[in-house]
Order: sequence, then structure tokens, then C-alpha cells
Amino acid sequence: MSETIDLSKKFMEFLYSPKNPSTCKILVASKYTERTRVNICMLKFFLHEMKLKGIFITIDRPHQYTASLLTLHGISQERLVYIDAISRISGETESNVSNVRFINGPYDMNFLDDISSISFAAGAISTQTINLEDMDFILIDDISALTKYQEKEGVRKMIDSYIASIDKVKDIMAPIVLDVNQNKFIYEVIVGKCDRVLLINLAKCLFKEIEKRQTSAGKSMLVQPFDFASSVPVTPGGY
Repeated sequence: MSETIDLSKKFMEFLYSPKNPSTCKILVASKYTERTRVNICMLKFFLHEMKLKGIFITIDRPHQYTASLLTLHGISQERLVYIDAISRISGETESNVSNVRFINGPYDMNFLDDISSISFAAGAISTQTINLEDMDFILIDDISALTKYQEKEGVRKMIDSYIASIDKVKDIMAPIVLDVNQNKFIYEVIVGKCDRVLLINLAKCLFKEIEKRQTSAGKSMLVQPFDFASSVPVTPGGY
């Protein structure tokens, strides 16, 4: 629990330092094996520390997995809406809970292009709709999980759709957690679309921003390549 508190405080300091904007698209580079803990730490920061309202999209595991971890850490989920894109193909039972929306994914996903229709999916209360303008943050459990269900071009289109939806909203924080060494294709698709890059390594207690620069061709590159950053070694799959 102390680790969760410490990281959420560091994340707060990173976002709200005088030189940094508080709302933007952030690529959070972390080891794949630490992804779940990083997600929980960020959710704690958003929900518990800042009392914000947001959306958590589950592609890798049903929403119950994250919900149980948040409950274990004593984090209220009153301000959190789950968009569950995996339960329908994993055999999970769709519970009639007001803060959970079940969608037919991740084989056929436009993410947030028509978020009002998501609110009427099975398991949702029809009188409650989702308005992105009312949300303070949005987070995906594991964007790299899209590669299990789509070829590269399909993954690219989904990510483009997601980023385009975020760009339509003026004030929303959108961290994207990714093991950049293990998922280089997704990294290349995302890095140029993100405003900032944050590196987190829990094992080494490392938390820092990575500088970006534009090439002559207009592409975004990192000043410090992750392949040579000892703080983010190439990681194997698994949890």
C-alpha cells in the first residue's frame, strides 16, 4: 500500500509541477510485469488523491480484476466508469452495475467514436449516459493487448481512433501505459501522438520524464532511446 501511495504522489508532482501542463496525452513507459501496479497507482492518484472522474477501458482482463484490486486498496470507485471490452469473449457474466458498460470488442472497436451508444450496452442503466466532456481522465488497462485480436493495420486504426477521440476533448488526462521495448510497433504508433513521455520503473524507484525532439522529417524521437536505458530493460511476457 505504501508503494501505491508513494507513486501516486510522484505522479501528482509530475503532472502539476509549474513547468508541466496538467492535462495531456502521456506515454507512460514501464515494464510489462509492472503494468498492473502502475495502473492501480495512477487510478489511486486520480480517484483518491485528486477526487477526479474518469473512464477505465479493460481490454486485457475483465473489469472485475481491477475493481477487486481497487477495493483491496480502499479506493472508492464512485467516480469511475468501466468500459469492458473483454468479458463478452472471455465468458464472464455481465453484471447489471451502473458504472460498467460492456462492448463488443476488442475485435471490432472504435473506442470512443460513439460513446453515447456504449452507455446503452448490456449491464448499463439506460438513463445514465457517458459524456467525455464530464470526464477528467481516461485510461486503458493494456493497449498492447490489441495485438492479440488485430493485425498491425487494425491496431493502428484502433489507436488512431482512440487518440482522435481524446483530442476532441479539451481537458482530459490520458496516460497510455506501455512496455516500449516489448511493443515497439505500438510505441512507434503512439509516441508521436503523445505530448509527453514518462518513464516509471518500480523495481528501481525510477520516475522521470524523457525529452522528445522532432526530426527533419517531422517524426517524434526520444533524446534517450529506451533500448539503451538501463532503467527499462527488455522484459519477457507474463505477470
